[in-house]
Amino acid sequence: MRLTCILIPIALERAAAFGGVKHNTRAVRNANSMAHSQTSSALDMSQAASPFSAFADLFNPTKQSATLSGSAAAGQKVVESFLASINSRADPATIVEFFSDDVNFVDTSYYNPIIGKEELRKHFYLHAGSSALSTFAKTTDFSAAAIVVDDIVSVSENGKSKVCVMYHMAEDEGNDILDTTAISFYNVNDDGKISSAFDVTEPMSPKPGDSGLKLLKTVFNLIGDESIVMAADSINDNDQSLTAVEKYFDAWNKRDMKLAVAQFTENCSVRDLQYDDAFSNRDELEKHLLRCKECLPSSFNFVIDDIAITKQKAGVLWHVENNGEPLSFTRGCSFYTLDKNGLIQTGFDIPEKAPPKTGFLNTLKSRFEAEPVRLIPLTMWVAYMYILFISDGILPGANALALEQRTWEEVRDLSINFFLVSPLLNLPFSPVVHPMLEGVFNLLLSWAAMFACFLSDERKNKPNLLPFGPMLVGMQFLTSGFLLPYLFTRTPEFESQVYKEDIDGELQAKVSEWRPLGGFLSAVGTASIVWSFVGRPEFGEFTERYNSFIDLLSIDRVGSSFIVDLAIFAIFQSWFVDDDLQRRGVTDGELMGLRNVAKYVPFFGLAAYITLRPELPSRNSELK
Repeated sequence: MRLTCILIPIALERAAAFGGVKHNTRAVRNANSMAHSQTSSALDMSQAASPFSAFADLFNPTKQSATLSGSAAAGQKVVESFLASINSRADPATIVEFFSDDVNFVDTSYYNPIIGKEELRKHFYLHAGSSALSTFAKTTDFSAAAIVVDDIVSVSENGKSKVCVMYHMAEDEGNDILDTTAISFYNVNDDGKISSAFDVTEPMSPKPGDSGLKLLKTVFNLIGDESIVMAADSINDNDQSLTAVEKYFDAWNKRDMKLAVAQFTENCSVRDLQYDDAFSNRDELEKHLLRCKECLPSSFNFVIDDIAITKQKAGVLWHVENNGEPLSFTRGCSFYTLDKNGLIQTGFDIPEKAPPKTGFLNTLKSRFEAEPVRLIPLTMWVAYMYILFISDGILPGANALALEQRTWEEVRDLSINFFLVSPLLNLPFSPVVHPMLEGVFNLLLSWAAMFACFLSDERKNKPNLLPFGPMLVGMQFLTSGFLLPYLFTRTPEFESQVYKEDIDGELQAKVSEWRPLGGFLSAVGTASIVWSFVGRPEFGEFTERYNSFIDLLSIDRVGSSFIVDLAIFAIFQSWFVDDDLQRRGVTDGELMGLRNVAKYVPFFGLAAYITLRPELPSRNSELK
């Protein structure tokens, strides 16, 4: 059974055992235009010509449901306003005000839920444009797109409301964007704040279809057949309070497909987004369900987590369990419309996509598409990590994974002599290390510390995939191993004026703008160079110590990697300068002397830049 559990989350995504109905492609939408018009959305943005007209439609009184009242109407209005704020490209700091402080936000394009308003704000800034509900980036493929709501259902319960939305993306001209159909489910508190949100999007074409079912059938044929048994906790068929939607889920769990399809009208249209086409009547739907029944074990049950249902529509949030244990990556949402007899007329179902999740990858992809030059640090990082840790023969000495005792002793000794404090104070525990190796090591670390002057690159409204603070600390241990990935993943700079208070963290703000930092680290670097030539007289005059240093490098992977790091730092120190000047209100073409010194004079040019660059203003000073 363990083999089954490993394969199921991947295959189940494609199996989608109970099909859903779709209105969202043109063909299905046109085929069901009559049914769709009878259950028209309280928020119909399908004719929106642009993000701004979509925003206006949200507040058009003629498009609001006349049947909603109380908390259901209020909750729907909150969700509509949230979507309108996304379409209008509102700042994420504004958008998060629709949510409670402890919101649980699940975007199934990502692995983990976002918990809390502050984390959600960071998510919206960081992943803008990577999924529909991650807000729109300033420059992405969807930069002229809008969320178009196809249907919506809202109910109230104990003063709170539940809202389920079916939507797709459309271009500025009104043309639908393929493979962007999605369903979201919201819970709205009585204070008008969204406390939870769940969003799931259809898979990209080509649709997987029956491939998942075939895989499951092969797996369970190998494991052995299981007799179909009725779920122990099934509900009563004669319970008149149950809706057709709830009876459908229960009948599926019992594997009673006759009863399941009886909850649909004869001319139903059922769409499972794992498939290209709809199941257009009861007979087609039953054949599909029987194929699913044949492939899925009886221990699998679909469990309703939440439901928003009226006499005309229903939105369902669900997941799959195996013998009562939830399965990973098996959540989903469904949207149904009901006829006057309460039977399901149309339905639409989207299961959660199995790994790999695309949200983070989309964010990273957008970085490279916007700035292909990022491929340079990426390529160098891959080469650096391979050469340093894995390869043999490119750099001298054994690779880092060989874990040579001499290597670790050398790293330990250099660390003890950090910034030359121990040898200069002649401390008794200070180990003897070649002075030129000590000089290179401490010059490198002071250079790495100098990048702290760019901590303003990490702000509340500009988080990075790899936070700069921890990466800066990491550079003290693995130098280029942390610098390069930060460079090719960092968030682009859009601001032309930044304030000290914007920097993420009080300590970071103080360190970043501390003018003596350049002079101090320049002094450390200068002392390191001088130490290389005159420190530890027992290593002889320059020629002797230089020759012995070259001999050391010929067998030393650590020492030779330091030389590589110095070259990488010299190349990429310039990558921070233009953005840093932009944050200080300096436009292209201004301060060219200081700019060029900072970019092209290794180490000392950066130290001079820290001392002479314009200071970031303070909001407090401006208020005074």
